[in-house]
Amino acid sequence: MLIIPVIDLSQGIVVRAIRGKRKSYQPITSAISSNCKPETILSAFFKLYPFKIIYIADLDAIQGNGNQSKLINKFATKYKECEFWVDAGIQQILTRKLDDMSKNIKYILGSENNIALHDYEETIKSNPSILLSLDFNENGLINNSYLLNNSSIWPKKVIVMMLHRVGSNDGVDTKHLENIVALNKNSEIYVAGGIKNSNDIKILNSKNIKGCLIATALHQQKITKKELNLFFNR
Repeated sequence: MLIIPVIDLSQGIVVRAIRGKRKSYQPITSAISSNCKPETILSAFFKLYPFKIIYIADLDAIQGNGNQSKLINKFATKYKECEFWVDAGIQQILTRKLDDMSKNIKYILGSENNIALHDYEETIKSNPSILLSLDFNENGLINNSYLLNNSSIWPKKVIVMMLHRVGSNDGVDTKHLENIVALNKNSEIYVAGGIKNSNDIKILNSKNIKGCLIATALHQQKITKKELNLFFNR
C-alpha cells in the first residue's frame, strides 16, 4: 500500500481542505509542522517517512487564479527521488507540452473539469502519463458521466477522489468504492477522502487498492511515524 501525502496549495501557503468547499479553506494547523509554509510542510512529511509520491493540488490553477507551478517545479528539482502528482486544473494539461516537464511531475486530469469525450480521449492518448481523478461529491461523479459508463478509457492510474469526505475524518465510503473498483480491473486505483487512521488503510489494502492520499490524519498524528514504518509503503 502506497501512502501519498497531500499538499493543498493556495496563494503560496498550505491550506486544510474540508469537504471540497474551497472558499472556506483556511491555513493548515499541524502537529508535525510549525507553520503552513509549503517548504516546511513538505519537509515535515519527509521526516515522517521517505515517501515515494507527493500529491499537490494547485488550488489557484484549478480555480483560474494564477498557479503555483514555479514552486512545484522547485520541489521536483530538489526532491528528484520523489514523484509529484499535480492537479492544476485542465488548462496546464491542454496548453503545455507535458513531455517537456520534469520527469518526476505527473499531471492529473480531474473529472470535475468539463471535457468532451473526444477531447478526453485525445488528451489521454497524447499524454499517456496522465492520471485520471474521478471526482465525487455527495451527489455522485462531478461532470463527464461517460467516464463511469465506459471504464475501458481510463488510464493506468486512477484516483477515486471523494471530495465530500476530504478532511472530514468520516472514513472511506467502502461500498461506493467497491462499485467503482468493480468497473475496471486493469487500472491501479488510488483513494482519497475520509481516511482517518491506520485501520482504514488496512481495509483499503485488503481490497487491493494500490494507494491512498492522506493529509488530515498525518497532520493530526492519527497515522504516526511508527505506523508508517511498520506497515506501509513496502
